[in-house]
Amino acid sequence: MGQDVGLATAEALLEIGRPALAREYAAGYLAGHPEDARGLRLIARCYEAADEYGPMLEAARAALAVDAESYQGHVLLASALIHLHRYTEAVDVAAGAIRLHPHGWRGHLLTGVAQCALGRRRAGMAAVGRAVTLAPEEPHTHYVQALLRHSAGNRMGAKQAYRRALRLCPGHAGAQRGLGHLALAAGRLVDAVGHFTGAAAAEPTAGGGGMERALLGIAGWAVLTSWVLLVTLVFSWYPAAWLLALATAGGYLLAVARFWRRVPDSARLLLRARLATPRLYVRLGAAGIGVLVALGIGVADLDLDPAAPDTSRWPSLGVVGVTLLASMAAVLGVDAAAQPRTGGTDAVPEPPDAPLQQATALLTWGLLRAATVPAAVLVTLSTGGVGWLVRAVVGSGLIVGYGAALGRIRRAVLRGPLRPNHVLARLTGPLSLAAGTLLIFLPMGAYWPGDVPDLAEATVLAILGLMLLGYAFRVPVSGARWLWRRMRPGPGGKPARLRPAAGRPGP
Repeated sequence: MGQDVGLATAEALLEIGRPALAREYAAGYLAGHPEDARGLRLIARCYEAADEYGPMLEAARAALAVDAESYQGHVLLASALIHLHRYTEAVDVAAGAIRLHPHGWRGHLLTGVAQCALGRRRAGMAAVGRAVTLAPEEPHTHYVQALLRHSAGNRMGAKQAYRRALRLCPGHAGAQRGLGHLALAAGRLVDAVGHFTGAAAAEPTAGGGGMERALLGIAGWAVLTSWVLLVTLVFSWYPAAWLLALATAGGYLLAVARFWRRVPDSARLLLRARLATPRLYVRLGAAGIGVLVALGIGVADLDLDPAAPDTSRWPSLGVVGVTLLASMAAVLGVDAAAQPRTGGTDAVPEPPDAPLQQATALLTWGLLRAATVPAAVLVTLSTGGVGWLVRAVVGSGLIVGYGAALGRIRRAVLRGPLRPNHVLARLTGPLSLAAGTLLIFLPMGAYWPGDVPDLAEATVLAILGLMLLGYAFRVPVSGARWLWRRMRPGPGGKPARLRPAAGRPGP
């Protein structure tokens, strides 16, 4: 009788979120009943609550060995296999759960998750939809459906499913975080702060979620505003330039004031805690320097006469270019340095569609790099005065080759191992613009009758110049990193170049 009370106590502790203590009581019960399937399933649930999926797998297998017709045992085993990325086995085990209980939503839900992980998205989403139909009042089914839609890039469908989960469970932290990431992706920073605040209130130990990203978005707007001022005030001898600059700066200040007024009072303390980060300081510093440089250029250029033959704007343009590149390098540099974010209470969860964003960034970068070669050839032919027929023949061959390269790039991104590159992910917008510009120029450079417009040639040359400049900066950095890896002392005090390579016997 005392042992039964111990098992009931373990179940009660697990229900109130004390899995470690619940596991102790369950272990005490199993000491007297080692073949009890209920106790083994309870141990597996305790491991699941503590995110210990290896021991959970062993406990679930032991429970099924005792009671092979247990629906809950199949569900626990399938869940453990999914968390351990053994999706093919999980599909088979979940199918057994559906056979035992065709109207049980958990079996269908786990089948859908495993099928989607295997790339069978249509079958997986159909199974998840079946789970939602069987349990429309269960928030977890809507939440999993939202996660799968979000990871596939279906943000509208994900938003609807997240909201259904929140209606059923107003304190659902995962749904709040998902809506926060969707709001961030759409640029709705105020809504994002509200959702992340709700998630932090529901799960205080889960960290601030995307709160820091919302603040970085506000600071990023400041950097963009300073860039607009830089470009505008180069032409400060025109009164319209000052009007545009004032309108831009005033609009940003009004947006910040509106943001702060709409932030809930409960979130302001968390916001202040998130203000003290190097990434935020660098953005605000870059914005401040950009504004000062813009004002300095604007005042210095006030007396210029653009009609005078000896007027030189190159110094101002050079200062603007250096400021733009320096601020961009500073922001990307501090982001790259802060990227290896380890776990803990301050870790910022990635959005569910982060793998999709990374794949998009890699694909965009591959398209841009592949387009530089045919664009460089065509712009060279165009500026060299080569005739239209030659450009058309050569350009046709280049475009066909580029089309074949696109197929190979797509297959490499989809099939190859995804190595996240957070710098590329942040530059997806500018990279897409540059790649689109080169794609437009390829048929223009090949088939434009007569001389290609100077503006198109200048734009392509600017993009190619920026690409070369990026490689010029990358080579010394990569070389220094390679030299450091080769020369740094190893465990025996010898440089790496003197130690045998891994996998080969030493001398």
